[in-house]
Amino acid sequence: MIQVQRILGLPVLLENGKCIGKIKDLWFDEFWKLVGVILDTYARIGIRKIPKIVYWEHILHCGEDALLIRNSSVIVTKDNKQLLRTFHTGVIRLKDMPVYTIEGQHLGEVSDVYIRPFEGTQIIGYELTDGFLADVFEGRRKLFLPDAENMTLGEDAILVPASCERILRETIRGK
Repeated sequence: MIQVQRILGLPVLLENGKCIGKIKDLWFDEFWKLVGVILDTYARIGIRKIPKIVYWEHILHCGEDALLIRNSSVIVTKDNKQLLRTFHTGVIRLKDMPVYTIEGQHLGEVSDVYIRPFEGTQIIGYELTDGFLADVFEGRRKLFLPDAENMTLGEDAILVPASCERILRETIRGK
């Protein structure tokens, strides 16, 4: 299981050991499945800077300290308009997205997400925050949804079943 915040900033290495950049962000499709990583390096076309990306399927290993890819031929460029859904830099950002139950109960904002990297790249869990002070005194809450079909990952908010509020309450009490 990969915690997204832990891989942001990791170097991306070729098999020969050359560093081609660091992970700036993660890119998701319209169904919020992980598509690839956005690098902190750009290609220049005139005065425009076009982000470089690596599709997740071309990543050989995702370790604690680096990502490994075979060679530089898997690095491609994408216009920013094509990178709509990302973790924290796109037009639609998962980080800080509010989470509500279908009954309208606010559960917090997304501070991190968890994925299983080589099992379909679907998000399997969310870490929620109520803000800095709440994190310090209560800790962040983790919300793992075994049945993602009962939730809606929208452009402006995430809607989850009402039972998730009870699960979060029990998680906090169980600490």
